Amino acid sequence: MLAYRITCSCGAVCFYPLKRGVKKRTPESIPQHFRSFGWQVGTTDRKDRCPECQKRLLSAREIKPMPQKADTGGTVVPLTPKAEPPKEMTRADRRIVNEKIADVYDDGAERYSLGWTDKRVADDLGVPIAWVREERDRYFGPEGSNPLLDEFLMAQADVAASVALFQADRAALGALVDATISQVKAGCAKVTEFADGIRRRGDDLDARLRDLQALARRVEKEIGR
Repeated sequence: MLAYRITCSCGAVCFYPLKRGVKKRTPESIPQHFRSFGWQVGTTDRKDRCPECQKRLLSAREIKPMPQKADTGGTVVPLTPKAEPPKEMTRADRRIVNEKIADVYDDGAERYSLGWTDKRVADDLGVPIAWVREERDRYFGPEGSNPLLDEFLMAQADVAASVALFQADRAALGALVDATISQVKAGCAKVTEFADGIRRRGDDLDARLRDLQALARRVEKEIGR
């Protein structure tokens, strides 16, 4: 997949696929695309920041020491710990998800290949479906999945395969019939040739017998004198 790429110092990357066709993407659209996904496009490569790094920098600036709450009796009451945040994609995770989607996504139709969905990709890789949805929306296009349409396409593909097999078998039968007819014609020609030979030999023998009979009559006539 050919695409523009931006890289953060943490190793995170973001892609902007090259546009198909004659019309090219304008230079202004490239940084605008990355900014629309929360990236900071710096004046140099080292100043490019991914959304997560920007969040961490912002959080570091805003975090202040939080005092512990004390009750009226002077007892220190610790604050309730926050829930664990959802697992985030690493650079390796992002690469694996993108490679898998690239393998099963039809760029021309702007949808997954037959039978593939965000859920199937996520199940195949063992990753959260949100990761797959995020990467597919960002770099590829719509999911394009419809259960009824998928059922129709699968049935259509099955029928097409059966038709192709039938046509191949019919062609093979035609070739066998043609070969058999050719063999029969060749056999008939040989039979005709052999029969003609027998007929000619019979005619020759018949002529020789007539000559022999004529000679026998002459002999009989000469002896009888």
